[in-house]
Amino acid sequence: MDRAQEFLTHFSGPMGYLFFYLLVAACGCGFPFNSDITLITAAVLCANGVFQLWILMLLAFSAILTGDSICFFVAKKFGVHLIQIRPFSWILSEKAVARATRLLHAHGRKFLFTVRFLPLIRTALFFTAGTLQIPTRTFYLMNSFATLIYVPLIMLSSYFASANIDLVLKTLKQFQFGLLGLFVVVGAFLFFRNKKQNTSNTVD
Repeated sequence: MDRAQEFLTHFSGPMGYLFFYLLVAACGCGFPFNSDITLITAAVLCANGVFQLWILMLLAFSAILTGDSICFFVAKKFGVHLIQIRPFSWILSEKAVARATRLLHAHGRKFLFTVRFLPLIRTALFFTAGTLQIPTRTFYLMNSFATLIYVPLIMLSSYFASANIDLVLKTLKQFQFGLLGLFVVVGAFLFFRNKKQNTSNTVD
């Protein structure tokens, strides 16, 4: 968090807002920086009078959609070719890709909504969604809806609890990793259930 604060306070005025926007957007493209920590730090700086909260919230919403869109559309255009190249093709066989595609098209809305709240693997999952050709309309609808919840939830709670920010960080971490565990369990269940159904259909 100290690193994020150093980044954000390096610029002041309009340049500070521009830097915040670019940093958050870059996080969505895989830049090795934690977007959650960036939003929390920015909200704390707002509480200390460095930035205006409502401006940063609007910028955060826009920047998140920008970064996620870049990742999604790059995957939509090049992802299919990428998974045909070794070593990706060794990990992702045609059958595995076909099963994942069916699952995502069946549960794509829930998947895209949940991804926004997961730690660590957001960019990879959005890239996967693009690679497997999730409809663009579904991507924007569910990601926008989730982001409308995610940004105010993190930034407002951090702003009003800036004096006790460690509690906010701890609560967020517990929630995200709990959700990540649930996501993995449900995903594995759906994947193996789909695989079993396909095997049964093949035998029949």
